[in-house]
Amino acid sequence: MSAHDAPSALARCDNCGTVLQGGFCHVCGQHAHNPLRSFAHAAEEVFESFWHLDGRIFRTLADLFVPGRVAVNYLSGQRVRYLPPLRVFIILSVLTFFVGKLTLHVDADVAQSDTPRRGNVNVDLGDGGKSEAMRDARSVQDVLRLREEALRKVEEARLDSDAKWLMAAVGDFAEEQIDERARIRMRELGATPAQLADFDARVVPRTGVDANASAGGKAATPGGAALREQGWFQRWFRERIVRLKRNVDLVNEHPDEFVPLVLGALPGALFVLVPLFALCLKALYLGSGRGYLEHLVVALYSQSMLLLALLLTFVLVGLQSWEATPAWLDNAFAIAAGLGLTVVMPLYLLWMQKRVYGQGWPMTLAKFVLIGSVYSILLTFATIYAVLAGLSS
Repeated sequence: MSAHDAPSALARCDNCGTVLQGGFCHVCGQHAHNPLRSFAHAAEEVFESFWHLDGRIFRTLADLFVPGRVAVNYLSGQRVRYLPPLRVFIILSVLTFFVGKLTLHVDADVAQSDTPRRGNVNVDLGDGGKSEAMRDARSVQDVLRLREEALRKVEEARLDSDAKWLMAAVGDFAEEQIDERARIRMRELGATPAQLADFDARVVPRTGVDANASAGGKAATPGGAALREQGWFQRWFRERIVRLKRNVDLVNEHPDEFVPLVLGALPGALFVLVPLFALCLKALYLGSGRGYLEHLVVALYSQSMLLLALLLTFVLVGLQSWEATPAWLDNAFAIAAGLGLTVVMPLYLLWMQKRVYGQGWPMTLAKFVLIGSVYSILLTFATIYAVLAGLSS
């Protein structure tokens, strides 16, 4: 019996009780047959749902390769053919950056070098580099002198800053790091227990570090009295700085950790970028008669194609890492990835803009250059945010 054949007379929907007039309830949409009572119906329902879902995915992805086709069809009312734009964007975001984390790696020669590194990335403490100079100090007295100079620099920055509310968090963190670097270098130089005890006596307890805990090699738990007196934003900002320092140390020790940290923050940055891109489209096409949500559909599908191109690029990068691939094929992959992102995608987006909005080529090209410039600036800020957010997460 076909899935769409009518059930027996006066049969009712198990879900809502409506009298059935076909293979599906016309009120709630539930199938007329109970898959739990027949293995054949259960198998039929599974495969029907599977192929129906996959058909929409494949149709959407296939039509995305034709500039503007999905957006034009969706805006014209052919919505059942495709996955909704937001769902496509989310699926491709998750898949793209998941594959990116698997395929993008820091050069193994750098990550596995036997040469001692002092850190590829450092957090500027605003101390004029005095605490970094402690690494080259030759005596405990030199360490103590550099510490005093570093603390003085930080205090001068705190007093000279107009944003004293911000420096309250940043300054305390910088002083804690200066003291910790000094303590570590003193131990490396073979400081006596008396010298270390005298140093700990000089350390002023601050918001997040207990001198006695640090002296024992344990990190104190943030939350002292001074920290509780700070505002919520200062506490949040200070916690970000602490995480930034921790992740920078991790990246310096294991450079390959930088990629997943940044890629983990990029989807959120792009999610914010898409509505701004739609707003730019709205501003440039005020006379098009389209509402903001329609421009948002165009933005989502265009960004989905960018993500798809980035996904293919990550796949090519992953194929390059295979030792079995010959050098000429690696070069071909590199050229294909470069041309895809720098030549093919701009031409694709230009053609898509022309097809969706239907203006002449001169006006379309002018608007494309303008919106491309604005988008490049927004993308730069989004990338910077992703780096900072990833390192401070």
